Amino acid sequence: MDTSLATSKLVYNGRFTSQKTTGVQRVARELVAALVKLPEGAHVTLAVPPQPGLTPVDGVPTVKLGFGKGVLWEQLVLPLFAGRSRIVNLSNSGSIFRSNQIIYMHDAAVFDTPAHFSWKFRMWYRVMFWILARTSSCVLTNSKFSRDRLAHHVGVKPERIGVVPLAADHLDQVAPDLSVIAELKLTPNRYVLAVSSMNPTKNFERLVEAFIRLNDASIDLVIVGMKNAAIFGKSQDLSSAPNIKEAGYVSDEKLKALYQHAACFLYPSIYEGFGIPPLEAMRNGCPTLVGRAAALPEACGDASIYCDPLSVEDIATKLRDLLDSPTLSEDLRQRGLAHAERYRWTESARLLMHFINMQ
Repeated sequence: MDTSLATSKLVYNGRFTSQKTTGVQRVARELVAALVKLPEGAHVTLAVPPQPGLTPVDGVPTVKLGFGKGVLWEQLVLPLFAGRSRIVNLSNSGSIFRSNQIIYMHDAAVFDTPAHFSWKFRMWYRVMFWILARTSSCVLTNSKFSRDRLAHHVGVKPERIGVVPLAADHLDQVAPDLSVIAELKLTPNRYVLAVSSMNPTKNFERLVEAFIRLNDASIDLVIVGMKNAAIFGKSQDLSSAPNIKEAGYVSDEKLKALYQHAACFLYPSIYEGFGIPPLEAMRNGCPTLVGRAAALPEACGDASIYCDPLSVEDIATKLRDLLDSPTLSEDLRQRGLAHAERYRWTESARLLMHFINMQ
């Protein structure tokens, strides 16, 4: 074990620094970055695999441990080199061969929506969650909805799982890159924005169909997100109309610009453990229309309007209502700004540290 970690009571699993930053990795990065700014987080250090191409977290020291990478490093090497220190796992996975850990599980989607994952991914996470829910000293998740669904599937009492809500202020220090507006040939306030991975639970097929029903060539639909066939299976091409534009993965700077200049944000997801994108949109002054499903009403409160995510007609009707009403749009913008202010990573980190210190 590295001497800098020899006397540490906690070792933070930094495997996420070797992965592309999507939702789970974003949460881990923001939580760690917020933790080191707390008085009690001064000694936070990330243990990372000894491989090139890691993306460090600004302001957070890292220590390369052992050998190997990926699942092998996380499951066997990290617990070996961590010694007696407790491992804090913030990105949905941890070693099944180590007890007395802290594990942050993001949702119960592998149980609730199994068809939307590859069978290998699904089976591994089911086994891992079942074991870690019993052997970890502290189990955390991001919403009451996720807590109850995880407790149901892994067979533990809900009281065993703590809730640490996520946040949306990570784009505050980012300068918007307006070049994306020209790149995508967009007119400010004349496009609908959708942001997510291409997971089938995000409901993009109905989203696109609802948008097409608007039959309005003056409005574009911009879809931002990565495709991940290894996890979610094959994704279809969503560019089925001239005014539907797939932007793919974009930088935070471009994403912020897209939020700030969209007419509205559309998120008719059928399953969310929490739902960061709607809060990102709110914090950047973008009115939101989301699905009334899973944890979204819990996360978005009265700062959004809701649609039936299983009804193309209802999605299209609510979207048309929002686009046609400047009064509704401005009301949602103001309510969204106030609501998103409650969700800050510093507060999430404080609550996380509270649960850690309880152990």
